[in-house]
Amino acid sequence: MDMKPAIRRILVFLFLVFVYQLPFSAYASNEVTRTDLSNGLTLLSLEDHSSPLVSIQVYYHVGTKNECPGMTGMTRICQWIMNGGTPLYKKGEFVRIIQAGGGSTRTFVGLDMTQFLAKVPSSMLDTVLFLEADRMREIEFTDEKLLLAKDAARKARLSQVESSIYGYINEEFFNLSFRSHPYGNGEYGFPPDIDAISMDDLQKYFGQFFQPARATLVVVGDFETERLAQKVHELFGDIPSNPDVEVRQIVEPVQIGERYEFIQGFASIPVFIIGYHIPQVTHEDMPALLLISTILCRGESSRIHKRMVTNEKSAIVVEGSIFETEEPGMIYSYALLNYDTPIPDGEAQMDDEIVRLRTEPVTDSELEMAKNKLEADYYRYFRGLDDRAFMIGYYFSVGGDWNLRANMMKKSRSVTKENIMEIADKYFTESNRTVIYLQPSDMAEENGPESPE
Repeated sequence: MDMKPAIRRILVFLFLVFVYQLPFSAYASNEVTRTDLSNGLTLLSLEDHSSPLVSIQVYYHVGTKNECPGMTGMTRICQWIMNGGTPLYKKGEFVRIIQAGGGSTRTFVGLDMTQFLAKVPSSMLDTVLFLEADRMREIEFTDEKLLLAKDAARKARLSQVESSIYGYINEEFFNLSFRSHPYGNGEYGFPPDIDAISMDDLQKYFGQFFQPARATLVVVGDFETERLAQKVHELFGDIPSNPDVEVRQIVEPVQIGERYEFIQGFASIPVFIIGYHIPQVTHEDMPALLLISTILCRGESSRIHKRMVTNEKSAIVVEGSIFETEEPGMIYSYALLNYDTPIPDGEAQMDDEIVRLRTEPVTDSELEMAKNKLEADYYRYFRGLDDRAFMIGYYFSVGGDWNLRANMMKKSRSVTKENIMEIADKYFTESNRTVIYLQPSDMAEENGPESPE
């Protein structure tokens, strides 16, 4: 028997394990350094001298969940105001300076936090820190900037919701799933609310949330930790803050019955989403839920994909995920159906696979494959500076622990087949279920099927 192929496979496996561990080892250890400033700003830094680059990310602990009724869209307006210039650097100067230095920048508004990111050569680190400190300190509010910010918020909604084939079903899924919690507002605000926001509304909201006591600065890359901490103290340490801001926590009532909604759109391919309420990202059930989502709908080997796409040919795309949120979120699966598949048939097929998780143990190979896939995706995705900085900043913001996801990966290794059945039975109940259909309109059907974007 020729052992060479087997030996080669073992060597390749060991090499891949070694490669995947390299970029993660520093992050997973205690080499992330935390520095707390007197005004409430937190600095999290991680040196990585593998390339002369640095990722600088500022997280404000504010997202669309902080928008009260009648004020939806406010966080995106504040995001635009932050990008709209200061007395020292007018609109567009921030981006121009970073791009001229060979870097890139972007911003993001989520359910729980707002992120400002720049990736630059390490020689530009002090410049970016100065620019971030300037706009944390010196934002000016004018009627013109508010009007332009409202216009930007409307355009974002137009692009991501109103002009998107599947934008409305995404928004309606949030609206239907959450009756009380602001997660139900979606991410882009409602037009009447955006129109009604006043300068007083803007200044009050901005002053509450876009200030040092609600901010985390994350720096990953080629720098010296002591010098960075000294520079951050110098630039950010005297920025006024409001550490006494109290945020009322809104608890979503327990869902007591199945929720269904039908909507019509101009998509010619029917789509539906099935979702269930789950706990917050720090909950002890989260490692098992991540594995359940992987087994059900992550990739071509997942149960729903094999059932609906490979075998039944009822769907062309099947996917799903988990909202890893600061407060209780959702686990969901969705399917884009073949145009001749009735939505109830597709729903029944997906539901069969969900119910089967509650009633039959998964196989040993399925569970091991899910664990391996979860870890491989994790190591593969978070190899870059931006990704590791995001890992640190996001999980610290929503869970208070920059090692939260790494710890979930470790705990997932001890999840058993019995745990999977127990957790599935706990959350995949009919009374906890939300289903939304997007049925093609007559106009879309006349135009024939088209590929989803």
